[in-house]
Amino acid sequence: MRFYAVSTAAIDHTHRSLQSLPHCRGGHGPSRALRVAQLYGHLQCRADGDGQVVLRLRELAASWHLQPHMLRADLQDLQHLGWLRYTGRPDGTWIQLRRQAVDSSSPEVSIAQATDTAAATGTTGSNPAGSNSTSSNSTNPSPSGSSALLAAFVEHYNRHRPSSWPAYSPRSSSLVPRLQRAIHHAGGAEPFWQLLHRALQAMPPFWRDTYPQGRSGGECVAALLSTSRQGVGLGVEFWHLFSWSSARGGFGAGATEGAAEGESELQRARMLFAWDGHHWRGQGSAVLHLTQGEKLRLTLLLEAAGYGEPGAAVAQYGPVEV
Repeated sequence: MRFYAVSTAAIDHTHRSLQSLPHCRGGHGPSRALRVAQLYGHLQCRADGDGQVVLRLRELAASWHLQPHMLRADLQDLQHLGWLRYTGRPDGTWIQLRRQAVDSSSPEVSIAQATDTAAATGTTGSNPAGSNSTSSNSTNPSPSGSSALLAAFVEHYNRHRPSSWPAYSPRSSSLVPRLQRAIHHAGGAEPFWQLLHRALQAMPPFWRDTYPQGRSGGECVAALLSTSRQGVGLGVEFWHLFSWSSARGGFGAGATEGAAEGESELQRARMLFAWDGHHWRGQGSAVLHLTQGEKLRLTLLLEAAGYGEPGAAVAQYGPVEV
């Protein structure tokens, strides 16, 4: 048996990069940096020539004596750093390593990030060698990153908004923190844009036709990135953006068929349920309208894709009907 070590420089680079994240899912400590660096090195070894790899996250976590949610948090932080992007599939977790990170020969040089990741976080993965910026500045969105994120949102919103909703033309960058929270909850920029498109297409009739009357684009966007009175204080997962986008088939005749037809059941399950380490937790008001059988089906789908713990869905939502 041969042991392969992750280089000290790579561990240090990973540690500094994790410290630069404004919302680090699993902590910034040295032991966490060692695990994240080991995971990325493992993915580099398993990836094909195009930098792609499919793995069963639950099986890898078991072989490393870890909980699956720990590796999933590692993947989320690596995605926010711009080193990879990933998505759940029925055959496992699909991962695409970023070519910039895979081909980087010197860990002392900050890894270039893709445009969508820079827009999602508003930060860079790490400080370039010799940079004079302080650690406090590294956790704040850069002006250029905030501008890019806001401009991307305006472009997506104005292109996909219903005709009854007014166009949005921001006068400041005050919306950026809420966008960053939404993108972080969605799991990255790409899934966020997909959720935004679905929410704008599938919003309930009241919000589509009645609410925008006499209101500005800023007020409509604020409603999109907030929750109803009943959900105040419950968290970002209850924002209209997530509840509208997770409504299967949309609300009423105004919803387009394309949003429902193009919706992946696994992606829908990931939006509606999260594993907290002990049981499945519903996310958003849409879960309240699901039957017990639908909850069981969606959580079983997640477990088949490597999420959670085997058998937890049946124990929580009842036996499978035959």
